[in-house]
Amino acid sequence: MSVVRQVKIMSLFWCSIGFSQPMNDDCSNAIQLCPDETINGNTAGATTVPSDNDICYTPENTIWYKFTTNDVGGGVTVSFDNLIFNPDPTFGQSLQANFFEASGPCLGPYTPMSDCGDSGIDFSISELIVLAPNTTYYIQVSGTSDGAINPSECEFDISISGTGVEKTAPNASINVANATICQGQEEPLNLNILNCDEPTNYEWIYNGTTVFSENENTFSTAELDENGTLELVITCGLVCPLTDTSNSLDLIITPVSAEAGEDQVIDQGEQVSLDGSGIGSPTWTPGTTLTTTTTLSPIANPTNTTTYFLTMENEGCFATDSVTIYVGDIITIYSAFTPNGDNINDKWHIVNSERFPNMEVYIYDRSGQLVFNAVNYTSEDQWWDGTFKGKDLPTSVYYYVIRLNDTEKTEYKGYVNLLR
Repeated sequence: MSVVRQVKIMSLFWCSIGFSQPMNDDCSNAIQLCPDETINGNTAGATTVPSDNDICYTPENTIWYKFTTNDVGGGVTVSFDNLIFNPDPTFGQSLQANFFEASGPCLGPYTPMSDCGDSGIDFSISELIVLAPNTTYYIQVSGTSDGAINPSECEFDISISGTGVEKTAPNASINVANATICQGQEEPLNLNILNCDEPTNYEWIYNGTTVFSENENTFSTAELDENGTLELVITCGLVCPLTDTSNSLDLIITPVSAEAGEDQVIDQGEQVSLDGSGIGSPTWTPGTTLTTTTTLSPIANPTNTTTYFLTMENEGCFATDSVTIYVGDIITIYSAFTPNGDNINDKWHIVNSERFPNMEVYIYDRSGQLVFNAVNYTSEDQWWDGTFKGKDLPTSVYYYVIRLNDTEKTEYKGYVNLLR
């Protein structure tokens, strides 16, 4: 009695719900199968396409799968379980399958590599000869009419197994010579990865959070700023990737940091207070123009533009930062240049521009047209040579706008004479 009820329910299900075309209706969209995984499939809504072959049977309601053998090759079994057919008597009640080797991705001629499966209950197909290593094989699954009006519509589970596809799981371990690390310091991590010739992803996890995940390992302990536990998850292979999680490393991060403050500009003879901060004990260099070298905010009285370095030390760990005090003009802007090919003053040089890598320079002609612009004006090959779109501009007066993009948002506007 319970069996009859099940049939009635299935009949209502199949008749009342329409099926869209399966995504793997064509060989080019074959679904990759991996060992130890089971995939649910359904031939309902499938069609017959030109790539379908008839090695074993006339293909109807065909869907596609594929698998790739390991480095050794060998035997492979494809299993079909939990078959559920549309119980409508106008539909066939059998599922057919085989796998084969193609001359290229979904290209004939097709060489049969398995027996031909045809069953209305759970079944499997296996290789006829030992399969080659590192080779992709295609599985064709079809409904069958079996004398019925319509080819079968079957839902099933598909899986693969065998020595030809089994892979040894990778094994990853990590260690470090010194588990006490200075903040911001790169401490070499020793990796030992087995059974994985070409890792495809390194995922570093710190205190339960992913802090790095890339296909190349450029992770550095300099990115860590607190005590914690470090682990590595290694992924191996692009097809049917396998993963392993390493042992855990408990790291102690000694805090140390240095911030020398913002660059400043003073006139000749003026003095300024430096504004250092950080973790540790401070030391400033050079100290000849400072009132003290061992406090965070000494008074500086430089006679020329000077860069000061703040070094913080904490429990044998060091961090350094710098600040520049500009004396006099920050930059020098020349009012003229002569791009006449004599290698003298042929480009418009802005003195000290190399100190401002984010500097923006805009040049306009007298009509207001932009004839030159640059972001980063630090080297001679970036300086304006008096041309526009590769052609020499005439002798004239041009208008400039210069933005240093420093913390003060310093901007200069004026005129430069181009003389030929």
